[in-house]
Amino acid sequence: MKLFPIFPSSSGIKGLHISDSEGKRYSSGSTLSLGSVLVTSSSSNTLNIENDGSFTVTLTGNPDAVSKSGIHSSQYVINSQPASTSLADGDSSSFQISFQPSSAGVKSAYLIINSDDPNIGTYILYLKGTGTDAPAPAIQVSEGSFNFIPNAQTNFYTPSGGTSSKTITVKNSGVQDLVISNISLSGTDASLFSQNGSPVTISPKKTYTFTISFSPLSVSTFSASISIDSNDPNISSYTLGLSGVGTSGNVAQISVTYSDNNSISRDITSGTGFAYSFGSVFPGVISSSKTITIRNLGSSNLDLSGTPVSLSGTNPGEFTVTQPSITSLAPNASTTFLIKFSPTSVGSKSATVTLNTSNGKGGNASSSVLDVSGAGGRRDIIVTWAHSKEHAVHMASGAYRVCYKKGSDFSAEGDSGVTCDADVVYAGDPYTANYKTVTVSSAGTWYIRVKSFSQFNGTGSTFSKSIQAKVSSPGY
Repeated sequence: MKLFPIFPSSSGIKGLHISDSEGKRYSSGSTLSLGSVLVTSSSSNTLNIENDGSFTVTLTGNPDAVSKSGIHSSQYVINSQPASTSLADGDSSSFQISFQPSSAGVKSAYLIINSDDPNIGTYILYLKGTGTDAPAPAIQVSEGSFNFIPNAQTNFYTPSGGTSSKTITVKNSGVQDLVISNISLSGTDASLFSQNGSPVTISPKKTYTFTISFSPLSVSTFSASISIDSNDPNISSYTLGLSGVGTSGNVAQISVTYSDNNSISRDITSGTGFAYSFGSVFPGVISSSKTITIRNLGSSNLDLSGTPVSLSGTNPGEFTVTQPSITSLAPNASTTFLIKFSPTSVGSKSATVTLNTSNGKGGNASSSVLDVSGAGGRRDIIVTWAHSKEHAVHMASGAYRVCYKKGSDFSAEGDSGVTCDADVVYAGDPYTANYKTVTVSSAGTWYIRVKSFSQFNGTGSTFSKSIQAKVSSPGY
């Protein structure tokens, strides 16, 4: 019995393969790149299923000869199925697929072609395409290293009768000129704020800066907003909320920021509902660190003594935090602390990270909260094999059994460290399915073997030769 894993390409094996319109051949396990396509557009590709074996091959997929699966399979469409499902040596039959990305980024899926090919078994072709946005200008607004999102808020803490200012940077992260047509202040207390921005055209990847100032006349809280109008097709008017606090003297003011999973800077100084996911990490492995930045925007030292950072929630023991390296943060200074994820088992994990200070909110106590999550990860290995020649395997009570072991080969199901999944049983189609997904929960080299069963052979055939699947990271 021949056995094929997800990873290697069996390019030297005669039998089923796919070729594209340029004649390039893709053996089972290959990846077909469909290039870049604009979001909500479509790109069609005609592919040929070819048989160069010395035998006739029947495509046994039911109801479709060619099917699809994978994380982004919904963004690929099989427009037409092959006209012929019986391919003699040298025959071919075409079908068409389309890549239709619904969002920007790399999209992955795979095609499955079941057949009675004695060499190839189940043919799998991986698909990779990239969704891209249409050429346009794109506005990005920041203060220092902190990138705002539309409708975010920036805070001012200023002694009554004084003035404090912030420098705002507008960047054109698009590929066409960004035209700023107007910058204006509005809101209940707009008269206490001022800005010196003006209409300007910003070339791609270039920036423009202006200043917002706050001048409170009393000890109280004030609010306004600033709007930046432009020709960005997605954000025609970029609005920031302005919150100003007039204080009775010099006070500390904490700012807590981090970069989320979309690389967007988030201000979690006093808000809730912010989150960060560490993704999949194999149990027993420590993730990379997530850095949280603390700044003191006030005019007096910020108290970080004791253990200001704590963990709580459902799985606090699956995460670790460091404490800030200093106990008192001077005005205009910054420091950091780190969060890591180290799951002890497979499955979803979550916790809450809280940073408490005694004087971080304009001299009063502050609390900043970040929800963190991750998964004790696993990795799927798709294993395919050629159909057994024993006819009864493809009748009632026929089945295949897939067994695997990490680190070294094996010869029997009862060997130490061997796992055998539930059998792949005959289900009424012309042939018993000849592929299975094996799920593992640690990195390393996995050895995989398959045996067949039938009503005439209840103990099963001898194992196939083993194949190796090298796993380096979890998939989910």
